[in-house]
Amino acid sequence: MRIVTIIPALDEEAAIGGVVQAVSRELVHEVIVVDNGSRDGTAAVAQAAGATVIQEPQRGYGSACLAGARTARQADMLIFLDGDGSDDPAELPRVLHPILHGQADLVLS
Repeated sequence: MRIVTIIPALDEEAAIGGVVQAVSRELVHEVIVVDNGSRDGTAAVAQAAGATVIQEPQRGYGSACLAGARTARQADMLIFLDGDGSDDPAELPRVLHPILHGQADLVLS
């Protein structure tokens, strides 16, 4: 099962590197950071941390999420995390468990 994490980000230079690095590569095959028009070094920091970075010029969280989903077309499962660190990537095993064990189709945390 190919699992991809999508992180919409706008001016998250200070946090994005840590968020990307905290995503377990044992669970997740790819991390995509969608830079939604940042004026700081968000894209460069995310790429240096190991993320695939795409640009989405249409502002808005929904536009960034959709751009990430379109990029991750080969994924079997999408995980969305905020780029500011408010979502803890360490919680991914707990969130993914019900899906991976056929107990849920969608988990919100």
